Amino acid sequence: MDESGLIFGVLPPQALWVIVAVVVIILIAFIAKGFIDEMKKK
Repeated sequence: MDESGLIFGVLPPQALWVIVAVVVIILIAFIAKGFIDEMKKK
């Protein structure tokens, strides 16, 4: 059994989607913040 199988074997499938969603939201928040900061400078 490989390590990725071990890690994902502990978590339910829903947990993986929650983690993915959180990462996506954080990325969007950082991009939006940077975009807003750039607009304020002009």
